[in-house]
Amino acid sequence: MITIYLWVYTFILAILWWFFIVAKIHAYKFKTFSSHIFKVTKILFIFFIVLTVLWYIAIIYYTVNNKIVVKNTPNSKILEVNY
Repeated sequence: MITIYLWVYTFILAILWWFFIVAKIHAYKFKTFSSHIFKVTKILFIFFIVLTVLWYIAIIYYTVNNKIVVKNTPNSKILEVNY
C-alpha cells in the first residue's frame, strides 16, 4: 500500500513541479513587468521543497506506524457466535 501512496504522491508532485518550472521560465521571460516576481518564485520554491520533504516523511511515517498486528497463539480460545 505504501508504494501506491508514494507513486500517487510522486505523480502529483511531478505535475506541481512542472507547473513551477513553467512559472519560473515565464518569470525570467517577463521579469521587466514585475519587481516582485522573483520573490514570489523564490517563496514558491521553498514552499515546494518543504511540501515535498514533509509529505514524503508523513506518508512513510503513517504507513509504517499504522500496521495491524494479529497475534494468534495456539492456546487462545476462539468463540464462534451465530446470530
